[in-house]
Amino acid sequence: MFCLFFYCRNFVERGNIPTFAEKVKTGMMNEERLKEMLGWLEAQGWEPEVCDSRVPFFADTPAPCGVPDMLGDTVQTWTTMPRSFLTMQPEFVVKVCGDSMVDVGIVEGDKVMVETTESVHDGDIVLVMIDGEVTLKCWFEDADGCPWLVPQNEAYEPFPLDKSQDVHVLGVVREIVKPAPRVSYRSCDQRVSRVRRSRMEPRRPSAEQVNQIICDVAPMVANGRQWYAVYRPLVTALAVGEGDYDGFSALVSRVVPGHQHLPVGSELQRMAVQSFAKPVSSWRSDNAPVQGKRFLQYLAIGQHTEKLLAKLP
Repeated sequence: MFCLFFYCRNFVERGNIPTFAEKVKTGMMNEERLKEMLGWLEAQGWEPEVCDSRVPFFADTPAPCGVPDMLGDTVQTWTTMPRSFLTMQPEFVVKVCGDSMVDVGIVEGDKVMVETTESVHDGDIVLVMIDGEVTLKCWFEDADGCPWLVPQNEAYEPFPLDKSQDVHVLGVVREIVKPAPRVSYRSCDQRVSRVRRSRMEPRRPSAEQVNQIICDVAPMVANGRQWYAVYRPLVTALAVGEGDYDGFSALVSRVVPGHQHLPVGSELQRMAVQSFAKPVSSWRSDNAPVQGKRFLQYLAIGQHTEKLLAKLP
C-alpha cells in the first residue's frame, strides 16, 4: 500500500498543524484542486490519504535505537497523520536515533508513531522505559516467561528485563515515517548516460539477417563497386567490420555466388572517400567519388539497405 501524506513543514516547526478542513477554509489548499490530484493518484493505484489528524511529536527527544535514554514528557510540537493510521488509543510520534533496529528498516532520522499500550506480544517493536531511560527494541518472552528486548542488528545483543528494574512499556510502534532521500546528481547521470548510450548504439543484425539483406539488395547492384552502398550501412549497423572490404566481398560471394557483379575488396576501398566515408545519411552529391545519375544509384542502394535494417525485429 502506498500512501501520500500532505504535510506542511513550516506549520510543524511552529507547532500549529492545520487540518485539511482548516487548510481549505483559510485558502491554503483549493479543495477542487486537491480532489483532482487525489483522483489522479487513485487512478494510478497509489491510494493517497490526507493528513487530517493531529498527533503529538517529541521532536527534540528522540527514541534511541541503542542504549536507553530519557524521553521526557513535554510535547515539543504536533504533526499530522492520515486518520486511518490512528486508533482509539492515545498516540504520539518520536524521532529515532541509533542503528540497533536497522534490520527491520528503522534507521536514524525515521519517525515512528507509537500507540500507548502495555499489552504487547512477541515480535512487537516497543518503546520501553527502563529505570527512567527509554529505548526502542523488539519485545520477546522466552520459554520461562522472561521478557527480553531484542535489537534488530547483529552488532547488539538482546538483554533480559527483570523484577529489579522499573520497566514501563510506553507503547507499540504502529507506523514508520521516513524522510525522503535525495539521490545524487552523479548517480542519476551515470544511469541515464548508460541508457542513452545503449539507445544510440545500432542494433546488431544476425548473420542470417545480413545474408537476407544481401539477397534482397542484390538485384539493384549493376556493377561491383555499387556493393559499397550495401557495405557502408552494414558497417554502421556493426554487422561488418570497418575497413574489412575483403571480408565483405567474400561474404557477398558466398551469399549470392551467381551474381554477375561480385565485389572486389580493393575496388570497394576506393569508394571510401569524401562523404562516402561516412554513414549514408551524410552522403552529398557535391562531395562524393561519383556524380549525377551514378550518385543517385549508389544513394538508392544505400537507403534501401538502411530501410531493410530498420525493419529488422
